[in-house]
Amino acid sequence: MNIIGIDCATKQAKIGLAFALYQDGKAIVRDVKIGSETTTVLVTIKDWLASGKLTLLALDAPLGWPTDLGVNLHLHKAGECINVDPDIMFSRYTDRKLWPRLSRKPLEVGANLIARTAHAALRLLGQLREETKLTIPLAWDPNVTETCAIEVYPRATLEMIGIKYEQRLSAIREIDALVIESGEDNLTSEHSLDAVICVLAAVDFITGKCPAPNMSEKVLADKEGWIWVRGSRGKMKN
Repeated sequence: MNIIGIDCATKQAKIGLAFALYQDGKAIVRDVKIGSETTTVLVTIKDWLASGKLTLLALDAPLGWPTDLGVNLHLHKAGECINVDPDIMFSRYTDRKLWPRLSRKPLEVGANLIARTAHAALRLLGQLREETKLTIPLAWDPNVTETCAIEVYPRATLEMIGIKYEQRLSAIREIDALVIESGEDNLTSEHSLDAVICVLAAVDFITGKCPAPNMSEKVLADKEGWIWVRGSRGKMKN
């Protein structure tokens, strides 16, 4: 299986990409790139998918919007009061469930500029589906049987293995689940570095470390999306 980590952004030059081969519980990072206007991320990812090998795409961006945001704005008229708690309206269930486990609150897709990044990520997925003719559904089970995608959150992934976000450059070389074989020059960019952490989050997903939504949560997750983060804090080299 291959893994593609994508640190999403609205501008090509701020999108980080990492390509890895997954085998024996490890991700061997073969390439790390930054998007550019001459070679867009769409072109790069298409080239990586061209082999036809089963691939998991791990995107650092919300892949859905809060249900209550859409419902209440659809019914709202200018000047009227909105009787919905802003934490419920502007954040997703998966954000609120993850928040207590972290040192900081995840960005709210309904209230922050992250909404534009989410829009760009979904557009990229749509373009990939059109260009490659792959369906690229969201994955809900570690037993991946087709090329698919998941939403990840690099900062949370690092925090759950005891690594400070600011120390990720030095720390990734000490993580057993990651082997950096190529792309060292591009690791000076925070965007490509986060793309490598997206790959690590994908390994956590594949190896079953990330809690899945239960039956009732899945109904909401189908609409809003789900952040895949390992369920318990472990040692850095786990």
